Amino acid sequence: MNLKQMEYFVAAAEQLNFTRAAKKCFISQTAMTLQIQSLEEKIGVPLFVRDKHHVELTAAGKVYLNEARAILVRAEEAAKLARTAAEGVAGELTIGFIRGYEQSRFSETLRSFHEAYPNISIHLLRENMSALYELLDNGTCDLAFNLSLYTQNYEDLKHRFLKRFPMMAVLYPGHTLAGESHLMYRDLAREDFIIMQPQGRSNDEAEEVLICYNKGGFIPNIVAREREVQTVLLEVSAGFGVAILPEYAVRHYRNARNLVVVPLLRADGSPEELDFEIAWRQSNPNPAIEKLLQWVETHEYVE
Repeated sequence: MNLKQMEYFVAAAEQLNFTRAAKKCFISQTAMTLQIQSLEEKIGVPLFVRDKHHVELTAAGKVYLNEARAILVRAEEAAKLARTAAEGVAGELTIGFIRGYEQSRFSETLRSFHEAYPNISIHLLRENMSALYELLDNGTCDLAFNLSLYTQNYEDLKHRFLKRFPMMAVLYPGHTLAGESHLMYRDLAREDFIIMQPQGRSNDEAEEVLICYNKGGFIPNIVAREREVQTVLLEVSAGFGVAILPEYAVRHYRNARNLVVVPLLRADGSPEELDFEIAWRQSNPNPAIEKLLQWVETHEYVE
């Protein structure tokens, strides 16, 4: 049996007249009769009681009519979903974001996109910078909100700049530099540092930190390497050392009683900043990717 046979059966059941049903389905009466007979043979029971002047449904036919209608409705819904998925307005999207970015207004970006495309199911992955690029490269992740570092290692990745985030020095309140309006790297040369460095992965982030510190002309004394931003901030507030983090990771802590956040400047007095981007794999066939990219491009990006 197939959907066409179900359509013919429903038409015949609603009309209770094979001639009118055949006209409605744009086939001959003979074809209608043959299709109904074929359907009955496949099911194994008669669906109609019919003679030259009268057609009516059997008990089995009445049950089958309800089920056939439901199947046809569901088949049409499935076809619509398939079409919308092909257009990118339905389906699934796996979005990665760098650790610490959950402290930003990222949820507002996601909520706004979800309201615009409610039929796109969103799954989130929270990872470090290097892991996000790896997840994009192997197809686990469709897009990633990430820092723009070391992207040259992945030839198939495409990137779109979103904004620049200032870097902040994070201190405990009793620190001698806690009252400064801004700091430069050289001001931190004698400090103990707590840095973000996921265990068991590439040292890209740690290397980037060292590059930043080298701008101040010193090699930092790293006393702790942590996977989570919250752990870094806890250790800073406990006085174990200081940290340098992007502004999005410490935004909610700028007025906290147990932490002091101070803007970090370059040697020329300009803000120390890191570029932030959205990245995706060019060969990824998921049409929902383009919907998010178009949305980010045509709407004010909420960070």
